[in-house]
Amino acid sequence: MSVAVQHRINDPGKFWGKAQELVPNLPEGIQLHHCMPTKDGTRGICIWEGESVEKIRTYLEGHMSSFSNNDYFEVENRDAIALPSGVVGAGAGAGA
Repeated sequence: MSVAVQHRINDPGKFWGKAQELVPNLPEGIQLHHCMPTKDGTRGICIWEGESVEKIRTYLEGHMSSFSNNDYFEVENRDAIALPSGVVGAGAGAGA
């Protein structure tokens, strides 16, 4: 399952330092695919893969909750480019 995590970071130095320690040593079953921070490091969006939202939340909160407030939600990766699968914009037909 793909899980997006939105981080609102209150201590960028500690948060990103801890991230540098954790990412090379992730537990089996949890994988980080993308991480996109703001230039000042106070916010970030990361795309994870794992068994469940709760497994990823439990792992990250155990390490990062003192440096950030985090929102977790399942995301669809089947057709990930600009719009999520199943979303059709105004005037767009099926297959658009």
